[in-house]
Amino acid sequence: MSNALAPTRAGQPKRVLVVDNCVALTGALKAILNSLRDIRAEFPGLLEFEFVLPVGSTAIEPISREGYVVHTIPFVEISKRRKDLLRYAPMLLRNSWRLRTLARQRQAGLVHLNDFFNMAGIVGKWLGGPKLLTHVRLLPQNFPGPLRKLWVGADVRFADQVICVSEAVQASFPQAANVQVIADPIPQGEKHPLPAPDHAEGRARTGQLRLLYLANYIQGKGHDHAVAAFIAAHRQNPRLQLAFFGGDMGLEKNRAFRRQLEAEVQAAGLAEAVQFGDFVQDVEQEIKRADIVLNFSETESFSLTCLDALYYGTALVASDCGGPRELFEHERSGLLVPNKDRPAMTAAILELAADADKRARFAAAGRTYVRQKFSPDHTYRKLKDVYLTLLSS
Repeated sequence: MSNALAPTRAGQPKRVLVVDNCVALTGALKAILNSLRDIRAEFPGLLEFEFVLPVGSTAIEPISREGYVVHTIPFVEISKRRKDLLRYAPMLLRNSWRLRTLARQRQAGLVHLNDFFNMAGIVGKWLGGPKLLTHVRLLPQNFPGPLRKLWVGADVRFADQVICVSEAVQASFPQAANVQVIADPIPQGEKHPLPAPDHAEGRARTGQLRLLYLANYIQGKGHDHAVAAFIAAHRQNPRLQLAFFGGDMGLEKNRAFRRQLEAEVQAAGLAEAVQFGDFVQDVEQEIKRADIVLNFSETESFSLTCLDALYYGTALVASDCGGPRELFEHERSGLLVPNKDRPAMTAAILELAADADKRARFAAAGRTYVRQKFSPDHTYRKLKDVYLTLLSS
């Protein structure tokens, strides 16, 4: 089929449809929003972005508040449930046609898939849709082999450009001219001052050291490892406090996971030492209130939480689960512990909790490191150049 997009009038910004299959505001959505925010601020009027989200997604409202037009399509994810398997293929064809039709109606010259497993973009292009950019924000090696090969192969063959968010992600792809790495950008600017040097010391003298865990309550995000490591660490350092913040994405299985974590803390007699909170709006403020940020996820393609902790200047302990090892230097700007190794996590917590000078050194080194490695020229400006190249070819 021919690509019969209506031409954009001269002088008008070129339009991009950003497609994301998430039913809530996730790290993947935050990451693309950060990049687009920076592109719009530095290059006003150059590009215009509209979002395509699943019907009923709770991310529609916050994205709309940022001034984006948001469209909805009833995307269906493949799953093991027989009902979903039976409706997947016909819904994929219908949704691909909807996406192709929407791109034509909105005169969009490019579809940007923020999910590498959303085949609607691939099939939509085959049906005559516009240029296609696939952004891979999950580690493909964590998916079953047949699906991984299908998705990776389809992206390399049909996408005009594949962007991997880290080298860990790129390792799952063959060497190809249309595959490259572009990391997510650091935040632009800070709203809150850094804590005074005596802030943490004063809190420690009063009996508190605050640990922070920012992640949606999802199995595999490492909350259970953090609880187990904290319980063990608290036995040796009763001054430790831990705060979890995240959403449940409106899913009962995630609410059940949170209840399970709360029950484990209650059974350990540490309800007063551990806080379970909902999604936090001011991430910077929470990070700067903390003495140590933890991220014990079992798989991360990049990790905005780790990047934010480093950028805002709080000591970090992260699991070696993919992308985090590319964000900082072990023993110079943070501690990297073996994936799923709870004793190592406990030891790292105790090590940093006992050494205020090391926490300060890590915080300062992390701020410097990420500002150099993830500067605009290496992140959102490169993404902008990809957009313009695809839209002009």
